[in-house]
Amino acid sequence: MRVTFPNPLGPPITVDTAYLSNLKERLPRNASILPSLQRRPHFRILLVIIGFIIIFTIHPRPPFPPNYSIEWRQEATLPQIKGDISVGEGKNGRYVKFDVPRGTGFNHQVSRKLDAESQWVSTNSTLYDDRLQHHLAVLGNRSLAFEPYVEDDTYLPFAISRWPWRSARIPLSAYISTVISGFEKFYRSPRAVPAQYYRNVCPSYKEQLHTIVNDNRPQGDLELVADGQSRIHQIQVLLAGSEENCVRIIGEPFDDEFFDSKASLDLYETFVKSPVMKHFTFSPTVLSIINRALPILSPESQPYDIEAISQATSQDVHKTTVWKHILAMHLRRGKDWEQVCEEKGRRAAPFVSFNKLPLLPGNENVPPPSTMVEATRMGLYKAKCLPETLDIIARARRMRKNHPLLKSIYLLTDLGENDEGGWINEIKMWLQSEGWDNVFLGKNDLYNRHQDKELGVAVDMEIARRAGVFVGNGFSTTTSNIVLLRSRDGIHPDLTQFW
Repeated sequence: MRVTFPNPLGPPITVDTAYLSNLKERLPRNASILPSLQRRPHFRILLVIIGFIIIFTIHPRPPFPPNYSIEWRQEATLPQIKGDISVGEGKNGRYVKFDVPRGTGFNHQVSRKLDAESQWVSTNSTLYDDRLQHHLAVLGNRSLAFEPYVEDDTYLPFAISRWPWRSARIPLSAYISTVISGFEKFYRSPRAVPAQYYRNVCPSYKEQLHTIVNDNRPQGDLELVADGQSRIHQIQVLLAGSEENCVRIIGEPFDDEFFDSKASLDLYETFVKSPVMKHFTFSPTVLSIINRALPILSPESQPYDIEAISQATSQDVHKTTVWKHILAMHLRRGKDWEQVCEEKGRRAAPFVSFNKLPLLPGNENVPPPSTMVEATRMGLYKAKCLPETLDIIARARRMRKNHPLLKSIYLLTDLGENDEGGWINEIKMWLQSEGWDNVFLGKNDLYNRHQDKELGVAVDMEIARRAGVFVGNGFSTTTSNIVLLRSRDGIHPDLTQFW
């Protein structure tokens, strides 16, 4: 009989029980445990079960994903939940919850929340959701009920069928601090709370439901206007004017069509100066990862003040400097992305969201004139959406010539270490041969610990935000989020470019 034991540090261990029988002759006569085990075969099964219990109790990483116990506990014990109640908070507070379809990705979701693609891409879309929704909540004088980032729809901590194991749900505060820093109180607005608390104080019979009209819900009661700033005002009036404590909005206030259009630019001027954007920072967990990497990333830089970032104490915000020696380059690859690029080219799509800001160099010829022949148009979109190796090398070379302070390159990518036959590692090798001091690939060089990889997308974005020069992909929500943050920081438009 062969028994296999899980081994968190390597391949499974298999033991042949026939070997135990051969040990009988080698053991002293008073060693009676072996015959006892042989007489009790079920005892061996019990040992295996006990082994599994021990492994799941100890929770070794790897192979288990992080449990985020600190972040979950912090969200559950926020002052606005546990005693320090201000106006609009507590059991009789004023709340708003946005039900946005899952699976839209982290950056997509975060953008919608700051104003309100693989896990790396998925996590990026969450940023869109969080900022826009949070912005709307503050304008409407309501507390935002924020959801965790959901990667797998399962009741278990992770989907057992997916390998390597990754967290099914990640607390939003593990990515960004804005939802728990409490900055809202300095603008006389209720502070955000986790969705679980909202469900306790806002049972369904107390909710005022509004459903956004779209193709899937033609019978909805909330038909949004097209103009971006007018849409913000429309939802603000709804939230501020309602006398109900609990308002729940079903549907996407800012969908893909909205970010494809120029509507996002309509709200840019007010949004980039809003309290949500003013106080937006990535989480202490994310910034702690960067602090550990500073000795190789930027040795002369001051580390982040984690305590100051964790909790807002005034309307003043934490300031950071630009890493003028770093060139950040956003590279996308993979079959799914190739299909996205081809679809964009077929319909002559514009850049996504804030990538369309007119002052940014590189977006002036997208979309191209309708008279451009199809073959030329598809070539243009491929060059901007899927740059070739030689084009990447040439752009890096040109950036260094134009900006002599650049010494190191940081590559942002959603590719795994072995994706595309090692394409990203080939890019890194070619760049290293060009004489750069360092060529960093985050998942290999900065956040290679197992428990850090799930937050890698936020690490990438923070480094790109502070880079001296950033070259992004105009069709990516990740790039759009970075563009917005760099614009908020006042970085000159010429230092934010596209392929």
